[in-house]
Amino acid sequence: MVVVVVSLDGQGQPTGLGSGFLVREDGAVVTNYHVISMASGIKIKAGSMVRDVEGILDVDPENDLAILKMAGKDFPKVTIGDAGKLQVGEKVYVIGSPQGLENTISEGILSGVREVAPGRKILQMTAAISPGSSGGPVFNERGEVVGVATFLIADTQSLNFALPVNLVIPGLSKKELVSTQNACQVDYNGIAACWYYQGLAWGAAGKYDKAEDAFKHSLTIDSKNTDAYVNLGVSYAKQGKHEEAIQMLTQALKIEPNQPEALSMLGAAYSDMGNYKEAVTALKKSLALEPGNARTYYNLAITYGKTDQAAQAMEAVKEAIRLEPQLPEAHGYLGVEYARMGRYPEAAAAFKAAIRLGPDDPRMHFGLGKVYALTGDKASALEEYKILKRLNPVGADELFELIYK
Repeated sequence: MVVVVVSLDGQGQPTGLGSGFLVREDGAVVTNYHVISMASGIKIKAGSMVRDVEGILDVDPENDLAILKMAGKDFPKVTIGDAGKLQVGEKVYVIGSPQGLENTISEGILSGVREVAPGRKILQMTAAISPGSSGGPVFNERGEVVGVATFLIADTQSLNFALPVNLVIPGLSKKELVSTQNACQVDYNGIAACWYYQGLAWGAAGKYDKAEDAFKHSLTIDSKNTDAYVNLGVSYAKQGKHEEAIQMLTQALKIEPNQPEALSMLGAAYSDMGNYKEAVTALKKSLALEPGNARTYYNLAITYGKTDQAAQAMEAVKEAIRLEPQLPEAHGYLGVEYARMGRYPEAAAAFKAAIRLGPDDPRMHFGLGKVYALTGDKASALEEYKILKRLNPVGADELFELIYK
């Protein structure tokens, strides 16, 4: 059963609204922590009935989760699934109460599973989440709950996130109740994770300046969060602030010297600055710690390519594809290397693979169009030109000149 969760102030007035779902027949309800943060009292609307909350079974502010105990018994409960079995591309369904509209269903697909810290993941999906849906269940096609919807920031409603339902499982066995006043005294906006997750959302939206601000705010609360430094470094790099990126990634490595992601991103930042020797050293050290990371091999391939080490670049990018066949950038770079070597049929096949995985990436359409132009296939090149006119008019004009050179 999906319910509406209402937080109340000391005078019994509503201060917040969210969704939740029953996970035990005795009235245990999962919701987001921020829905009840700082509440003096909580009411739950289940169907036509409004019930009191007897107390709190578990709170996990860092993951924005809470388990409440609603008064009553013999409630219908949801079936808990395993978020670890989710596959990118499969359908998911969110049920919540946006603007108080109960049991509104939103359908979409799982578009990504992001590792936000070692052992911690967040689900990204196209199913819409808006205020009031936060804390609601995310179902798979088998009717199992696999996630808890988390509404992060109003400006990125096209970017919707959920926490893996597995995070609530440890709290389901708890029986002892804590009063609302004792459990809900930490403002979620004062928790580093709140700003960290907002930074991830802004980054996913491509708004790296706002991501930068969010990660900085997170670090003012928790200055030892390695992952916040790493993501702040990535935000700087995406804005072309490579020196600042290197400073943040170096800071992350001071806290955790053998952090493979920090080393990988440091290598990429050095490569962008033209410090190729340092880049290769950092990337190889990252791979020694995490040899199965496809994106690190991809960054290594890019670095080798910049230094005209074609054989090493090909070896690295092929390993990236072997490890992660669904990585479009790697297929695209393979196309670039094949084209550079004059192996045009293989280059075309690689660009086509990249386009299948990322159909709206103008770089891949330009690469394929260029290969067609170089091989005299004007008709096919013009088809790519037409696509580029929509995706990147400047690139389309450049391709047009190549076609009629």
